Amino acid sequence: MNKIIQLSLTDSGDILIPPATLERLHLLPGMTLVVEMSGQGSLFLRVQPAKTTLVKKGLALVARTSALTDFENLVRNERDRRVFDLLQRTGL
Repeated sequence: MNKIIQLSLTDSGDILIPPATLERLHLLPGMTLVVEMSGQGSLFLRVQPAKTTLVKKGLALVARTSALTDFENLVRNERDRRVFDLLQRTGL
């Protein structure tokens, strides 16, 4: 099922994407978005995949990429959730 997200254009033609949508779609500063136009005049916005850099580590090639999210906050939130669940189960 396709989900429709409404975006706005500024007076200078910039596309405004709401912060909640940026987070939900894992869009980060520096990513390139491509607008595609179909034959029926519809526009589609997609993320242009970044080129992956391969680095030789010993006998293997390893992809050098950047994280799509802040892992520090992700780990902290998961830890807090587990502590809260444990406290709920023990009645503290």
